[in-house]
Amino acid sequence: MRYSVRWLACVLAISVLLPFADTTLQGKEADSESMNVVIDARDLPRSLLTATVRIPLDASAEMRKIPLWYPKWVPGSHGPGGPISNVAGVRITDQTGTQLDWTRTPGEVYRLEVDVPAETRFLEVHVRYIANQPTTNSMGHDVFGGSKVGLISPGAVLFYREGINIDQAMIDAELLLPAGWQVSSALQSIDSPKQDSARYATSTLRTYVDSPIMCGLHRQIYSLIEAEEEGKIAPHRLHVFSDSGDAVNMDEEVLDRLRKMVTQTARLIGSQPFDQFEILLAATRQIPANGLEHSRSTMNVLPPGDLASLRELKGWSRLLIPHEYIHAWCGKYRRPAEMATTDFHTPKGTDLLWVYEGLTQYLGELIEARCGLMNKDEFRHRLAVELRNATHQHNRQWRSLADTAAASHVLRDSSPTWSRLRGGQDYYMEGMLFWLEVDARLRAETQGQKSIDDFCQIFFQADVEKYTAVSSPPKPFNREEVVATLTKLVNYDWDALIRRRVESPQQEFESQLPELLGYRLDVTDQWPRIPPNTFRFPGGIDLYDSLGMTLTGDGRVRDIMLGSPADDAKLGPGLKIIGVNGFEWSSSRLLDALQGAENTMQTIDLLFSDEGEFRTVQLHYHGGPQYLTLLRDESRPDVLEQILEKR
Repeated sequence: MRYSVRWLACVLAISVLLPFADTTLQGKEADSESMNVVIDARDLPRSLLTATVRIPLDASAEMRKIPLWYPKWVPGSHGPGGPISNVAGVRITDQTGTQLDWTRTPGEVYRLEVDVPAETRFLEVHVRYIANQPTTNSMGHDVFGGSKVGLISPGAVLFYREGINIDQAMIDAELLLPAGWQVSSALQSIDSPKQDSARYATSTLRTYVDSPIMCGLHRQIYSLIEAEEEGKIAPHRLHVFSDSGDAVNMDEEVLDRLRKMVTQTARLIGSQPFDQFEILLAATRQIPANGLEHSRSTMNVLPPGDLASLRELKGWSRLLIPHEYIHAWCGKYRRPAEMATTDFHTPKGTDLLWVYEGLTQYLGELIEARCGLMNKDEFRHRLAVELRNATHQHNRQWRSLADTAAASHVLRDSSPTWSRLRGGQDYYMEGMLFWLEVDARLRAETQGQKSIDDFCQIFFQADVEKYTAVSSPPKPFNREEVVATLTKLVNYDWDALIRRRVESPQQEFESQLPELLGYRLDVTDQWPRIPPNTFRFPGGIDLYDSLGMTLTGDGRVRDIMLGSPADDAKLGPGLKIIGVNGFEWSSSRLLDALQGAENTMQTIDLLFSDEGEFRTVQLHYHGGPQYLTLLRDESRPDVLEQILEKR
């Protein structure tokens, strides 16, 4: 059958508009002062999401241009990472349904300018979004969909008017779901007349964007309040989604530790900036493993096998839930002043991420130990790993730790070669070491009478009545308040310590932390017995402290230390050792050669393959095996043991 070109063009035009048709806001008051949004997730299993956002306008008798923003600096991303690249359709209409013209602001892809006719009372922005194709800086506030589970970050399908205050602008929402799916969010749910849908009460725009939505066919909800803590701690619930009904049944030992996590955090900090808290957890491989902090909830995605038992819950997977939970206080409630903007497009100053993320990293791992998710030996292994990593960090010779925070969003991607020269988001782990030192110094200066617990109870003190499902604004802080709070506890020169440890480059890592804790860093000839599943344990063959390089198990060079024998020999990442002292490569032969060259004039002769070309290199090193190791100093009290004691 043949069709005319005009008829075919009409069909195509209608088909383009159809995906938006089901999310129009019929029945909403046209003169409502609140924004409204309907999110249609019924196509989420095939990686599509649509939404219609109604934006009220002040009446005007003139034609005008109105700027709209897509969220650019989304909380938690620490950079301009709003996932606008995944937007695959924008259509804007007025109250009559007339389509309006819009253009993108030159040089600013997140800002649209809409030609709005006179007497227009509201705009409807119809958005189509492609799920499951995240950008690096937006992993935590993106949209993902599988056949039986989904994750929606509300800001991914939102436009808002320029000039509004997100703590004053209000929005209510409706969500349409695939048949039979269930849904969880920190947004306040209200009755919905439709099947397979959810409606949410009006909240501030900040709270709405800060409240991820997890949905799926299988869900189980668990209380995380221990029986003896009922009524003392705000309600906490764990919402588990998965691809199968069996996978939402959590291991009882893991649940027990998560309940203890809530109890130990309450005893550490004392007050809570929320009336209830929802931990959203997807146990699935349909969504990338990830996590992000929020004011009244956390978003967590982990492989099902990692949650099968406490023994399987290791490394990053074990850290994830406590870390994102602690952020409810550190980062969400108390936020650096230059990050506490009242919109989602003003650039944020991230210099204080060594507090936002560094303190959270320390408190998260501290709570892991206190609640029994990790034992004290595992914490000591983590400390040893981070002390060695910091000692071998080269970028601190030219940039401060604070600069890694200021440059956060350009450091999120790892560097495949020479990573220690450039550095990364070091404010996490070196920030953790700094705050552990603060804890140890507080104890040393007060003979154990003050600790990080006392700092937390002052710094994070909250009035719970101000923080609800409607509004959860941050309480900004600055560097001066951090120093003042510490000084209130102990009259010590905290300002100088911050300048020395955080705000100045260092030719080499300088820390008194091991001594303060009752330990020492020393070089031994035995590789420290750190379990390979320890978080951030580099693995492979670590010869940083001798030859000055690390290798993969098959002999490929991963990294080089400047000023080392490997650097002097002009080795570089990617080279592959195929021979050692005239014999075929093996790790044991290399270690034997290292031992054999000790206190002799003998060189270590290595045969390399460099993109198919062979070359021999002689390493002049005679110090034998050396490994920087964290050792207990029996002449000092074990302060770390005291720090890790549960409360």
